[in-house]
Amino acid sequence: MSAQGQRPRVAIRVVRADGGPEALIPMRGDVLLAGRQGDLALPDDPFVAETQVRFFFSGARLAIEDVGGGNGVFTRLRSEREMSTGGELRVGRQRLVLEPIPALAPAADGATAWGSPDAGYRFRMLSLLEGGIRGAAFPLKDGDNTVGRETGDVTFPGDGFVSGRHATLHVAHDRLLVKDLGSSNGTFLRLGAPAFVENGDQFLIGRQLVRIEMT
Repeated sequence: MSAQGQRPRVAIRVVRADGGPEALIPMRGDVLLAGRQGDLALPDDPFVAETQVRFFFSGARLAIEDVGGGNGVFTRLRSEREMSTGGELRVGRQRLVLEPIPALAPAADGATAWGSPDAGYRFRMLSLLEGGIRGAAFPLKDGDNTVGRETGDVTFPGDGFVSGRHATLHVAHDRLLVKDLGSSNGTFLRLGAPAFVENGDQFLIGRQLVRIEMT
């Protein structure tokens, strides 16, 4: 049987958080484009490029690629995932970027450079505001760092879309692992490269949440 014959039927559902009517866009060919224009048009979202996303078949498997840059495309975590420095998370309405914290080298007399002790932090999460403005920074300790609305190591008390215990950021030496804790609105990791798509996967495209449905 050909790869074409093995391919599933695919539709992209635009999810409405307010319970309103949802759009369902079938994928009719080998490629489906989404953006302010395209097969899946999101014309009223200022955070979406003219062409932001390409869904395409690689053999019999569906894949996704961010072709628009800008604010990016984020995939909802269904399991624990490793995050690289420079990578971005979406938690509630927060956009966070992971940065390394270099260890401070001791001075010649044994004192710590710049007069500050090295607390042992290797990473920090930096909040990005609209326009790419840098906001609050959260240093991450070894082991689990909890993300939540009011309690935890990384908190966003003014964001009603962040759950009480939303996610964990686990630091193990030079690695960071992200895990959603069953939050109501999910934890999303920015796509850095084309990736395969499974039935039920969800993506944030600008402010729009879409779900992939395959039969």
